[in-house]
Amino acid sequence: MENTLAENKKLLKKLTSKLKVLQAELVQANKLEGKDMYIDVKIKKNQARFEKMKKKDGNDSVVGKFYLEINISAKEENVFIPISIASGKKTAGFMYQIEGTAEGTLATADIKVRGEGVSQVTVGTLLYAKIPTGKTAAFEVRAAIRGKFGKVYKIVFTRLNYKLNLADARYQQYLKEIHSDSVSLS
Repeated sequence: MENTLAENKKLLKKLTSKLKVLQAELVQANKLEGKDMYIDVKIKKNQARFEKMKKKDGNDSVVGKFYLEINISAKEENVFIPISIASGKKTAGFMYQIEGTAEGTLATADIKVRGEGVSQVTVGTLLYAKIPTGKTAAFEVRAAIRGKFGKVYKIVFTRLNYKLNLADARYQQYLKEIHSDSVSLS
């Protein structure tokens, strides 16, 4: 009887440990699908076009221009989103990568935010958008990519970092990718 009780305790401990691992994996899977406890993200506008830039030396360049309007709502508590864009070398709000049929580089990027009740908070050199509970902020992202003529490009935001409290050292992450429309530079 004691042997069975000890085995049951051991089995219970093992199952409890496995349950914790599975719960953590479920949270990660939900984030990858865009299910987040604190924010709701929707793409309102998604536009892409190209421009041919004439140069005096005759080497014309082509630039892909992207415009995305992304609505972010705070569900359960105030949310702070950095008003910045980066490729991953340093932490920012919108983390991007360029996908294309040839190498491309980001020429310019700009983010603006607006919305009822949305305010901007500066902490050191970082600027955050504070979205009150139940409110929605519209983030306007404008970017330009220098690329090669005849190739196709798009911008992918691989994650969105945010905080629930500015005193927190770590960011929460929204992991569902946000894709821009593709543009052919031809």
